[in-house]
Amino acid sequence: MDIRKIPINSGEQSRTQSETDSFEASPQYRVVDRRHFTNAATETPATGYVEEKPRYPTYVEELLAKVADTERRFKEKVAQIDQETARTRARLEAEYERKVALDKLNLLQSFLDVLDNLERALQAVSAGGNKADLLEGVKMTAALFQAKLKAQAIEPIEVMNKPFDPNLSQAVGVVPVKDQARDGIVVEELLRGYRMGEALLRPAQVRVGEFRPNH
Repeated sequence: MDIRKIPINSGEQSRTQSETDSFEASPQYRVVDRRHFTNAATETPATGYVEEKPRYPTYVEELLAKVADTERRFKEKVAQIDQETARTRARLEAEYERKVALDKLNLLQSFLDVLDNLERALQAVSAGGNKADLLEGVKMTAALFQAKLKAQAIEPIEVMNKPFDPNLSQAVGVVPVKDQARDGIVVEELLRGYRMGEALLRPAQVRVGEFRPNH
């Protein structure tokens, strides 16, 4: 066998050697897949979607923290105000109920004197007293009762011989009158009306004159 040595071109040999040396000397790079569906630790596909939390600059995080703290303190203050308002309302309601109960007690106590007078008048009649004594006792009792009412700012409404006022009286009938000047005038009071200050407690029941010239 005729084996001939074929010389290698020195230029090609030098270039090939140079490229080899350059490849071996070049730094080695490692490819890391950072896609969201890949596990970066094991470089294997992840089983699910991993939501990345937003990253903010430091000053933005500080502002967010201040806002959160302000909201927390605001909610605490609102809750405190609500509690104080509820306590104040409960205290005022309790004070009002105590005042109403006390006023009712004083009112009822003031009328016990009226009942005492009526019972004494009945005892006097039972013991053989005459009608005159009974009548005098009833008059005194009525006067005392009126005084108690006046002390509570309760007064009778004067309607007799005055023009009929539907705001104060209730007409339950008419009475024919020959005098035209008495037309529409209260001529009879069947039930006395009462007022407490400007408030109407009970309207009077009256009969009103009606002009009838030929009656």
